[in-house]
Amino acid sequence: MTSQLRTFHRVATLPALRLALFAVLALIACWRPLTKAGGLNDFRDSHLLHSYEDAGARTLTRYGQLPLWNPWSCGGQYALGSPQTRVASPTLLVSAALGARRAEPVLLWAFLVLGMEGFFRYARRRAGSAVGALAAAPLFGLFGFTALSWSIGWLNFAGFLLLPWLLVGTRRAAEGRLSGVVLVAAVFAFLLGFGGTYPVPMGALFVALETGRTLYMLRGRERRLRALWTLGATALFTLGACAYRLWPLVETMLSSPRIMAGSPGNSLETLARMMLQLPARSGFSNPGNFFLVAVALALVPVALVLARRRALYPTALAALCVWMAAGYSAKPSLFAGLRTLPIFSTFRYPERFLLPAGFFIAELAALALAALLVHALRRRTRWAPRVAALACGAVVAGWGVQVHAFSNLTRWAPMVAEPTPTPPEAEQPFAQARGNRWSQGHFLALNRGSIACGEAWPVPMSAMLRGDLPQEEYLEEPTSGTARRVEWTPNRVEVDVTASRPAVLLVNQNWHPGWETSVGEVVSRDGLLAVRLPEGSHRVVLSFLPRSGLGGALVSVLAWAGLGFLAWRQRARPSRPWWGVGALAVGAVPLVAWGALLVTSSEPVARAVPRNADGTPIVVETLPPQARPVGARFDVPMELVAVDVPSAPDAEGLVHMALYWRVTGPVPRTTGIFVHLPGPEGSKRKNSDHVVLGGTFFLRDVPRDVLLRDAFAVSTKDWEAGEWKVLVGLWHAGGNGSRIEARGADGRPLPESRVEAGAFAVPPKTAR
Repeated sequence: MTSQLRTFHRVATLPALRLALFAVLALIACWRPLTKAGGLNDFRDSHLLHSYEDAGARTLTRYGQLPLWNPWSCGGQYALGSPQTRVASPTLLVSAALGARRAEPVLLWAFLVLGMEGFFRYARRRAGSAVGALAAAPLFGLFGFTALSWSIGWLNFAGFLLLPWLLVGTRRAAEGRLSGVVLVAAVFAFLLGFGGTYPVPMGALFVALETGRTLYMLRGRERRLRALWTLGATALFTLGACAYRLWPLVETMLSSPRIMAGSPGNSLETLARMMLQLPARSGFSNPGNFFLVAVALALVPVALVLARRRALYPTALAALCVWMAAGYSAKPSLFAGLRTLPIFSTFRYPERFLLPAGFFIAELAALALAALLVHALRRRTRWAPRVAALACGAVVAGWGVQVHAFSNLTRWAPMVAEPTPTPPEAEQPFAQARGNRWSQGHFLALNRGSIACGEAWPVPMSAMLRGDLPQEEYLEEPTSGTARRVEWTPNRVEVDVTASRPAVLLVNQNWHPGWETSVGEVVSRDGLLAVRLPEGSHRVVLSFLPRSGLGGALVSVLAWAGLGFLAWRQRARPSRPWWGVGALAVGAVPLVAWGALLVTSSEPVARAVPRNADGTPIVVETLPPQARPVGARFDVPMELVAVDVPSAPDAEGLVHMALYWRVTGPVPRTTGIFVHLPGPEGSKRKNSDHVVLGGTFFLRDVPRDVLLRDAFAVSTKDWEAGEWKVLVGLWHAGGNGSRIEARGADGRPLPESRVEAGAFAVPPKTAR
């Protein structure tokens, strides 16, 4: 037993051996992705998200430009401001060198190694055992959801594997080490650039909790005061380091908020199956997509018994994560409370909190193994060495099960088969096409932009975009002159224009305030990029120079320069501490510069036109003739002005309804619209409840004192024939579920606080 422990200890403490072990495990786990490198993943989300990386790599390698503007997606969008792009990450260099598709499995392998190494460094300090940390590291690093993320094109979620590095950096910073500040700032900046819509805010949450844990464990007023100084400097430098990406993201989200509605929930049984059921080799409905080998959970009671004090924090955090993962199914719902905070309001899937739950369960496994090994070495009981050996053997065997599950999940990727695993390239001038949001992987190879947009946030898109133009740059009035493309690149377009009178040059891409021109004035023509020109012959050069991207990069450079200055100062004067008022002042310089840029420079905002799912505008001037006035008022400042319910489904069995609302004051965040559809006797009531108006606004955020059209449809496929009523009202969807009192136009309370909006008749199936 002692010789075996020495061998494990040697492997754990020698970085070269440890990293070699992690590299081999990662290689086996992602062998299939590596063998399929370069192939096209035909899953719809992969088409969309991979096209962003492909666009960034092409911009860098073919045009020698930074990927600021992406003309191939949604009619043109700000690449740095799109939350799910990872073109602002250093990993883009790997995509540029290998090709975007070949780079993905290589990056997956690298993240697995980084995740296991980061967990080892974190758990060794917490468990006090290199062997325990080594044994538990693959349990976290090979967590199932990372494999699933690759299979469906969500490589951004591999950023969760950097969570232990954030916590290690937080602890180091609290101890007064400048390397901790650098680590936290670097990881957050990397995650933002990598498109971490979930890893970044969740990482910030656990960094805040780790900060509290570390401050609690420190003893002595002086140590805690120093920790506060260094943690304050960490926050300042992290904000500055992230500005290059944070500024564009905030700008985009304020102009076009990303709405994630609904009340998702999971039972404990469902969560258990997600984590413990071995995933099949194929099938997206299989619940094992968060697989964590059961031996990790089996060691949790051991940690609570033998390492009770150290186990309390990870046990509490694991329990909180599971509570969060239950979503709205838990009563009360911790997830619902979290979504009321601005940073977390865009969270859609609560089960993703199983990822940090798995992290803390793996920490408990490391604690349990460390405690068992201590008992074995001290030989407090005769059975201690055997139990420790059995536990270590079970965990090592668990590596194999975890690798097998990971490999199964990578097989869920629907890779295009030979002999044409990738779309053929076509050398032709760029032009927009009508496109298909779920087939964008084919469009870039053809040098075609897709004006069908599948983003999860309302991209500002012009209704004037066309996919059938003979040329992409043209004059608004053809008789005013001629326009001829000279050169086209993603961030720069050159056009020769001869105008017999003042004219407007139109470019078949979306307008953004970052576009500038060498001649005339850049304007928006119903959201289309345009340049107002004087009479004469001109070489018009359009350049995309976004204030937030360039200014944010300057702020980030200042932040890293400040960290470099503190490192130089510490090396030059090692006897003097680097922290204190001076460090905070240096950290504040980039933020002051950021504020100065905001104050001294201004530009208009590209806003998306709020529309319903059917493309109709949400804000309307007047009621249509077929709308029936209602005039119902509620105990919140809202009025149901009118309703439009057809008498029967259309030829496809769809019932298209519209509710016309007016909001005159602040509405509680919990308010939602319920639409109940009771049918013939014996049928089950249908619902079309929603908390977001037109898929765009929460009710508290809708425009005030205007007429709002809430259009939606229900499918009556397989519904029983007969009359179905439409009952409408308001309720506290995110609160206690109670209805909000309603009154009719005459001021009298309405029965059950609901409005009878109309009825429609579903014909017998034979008659359809």
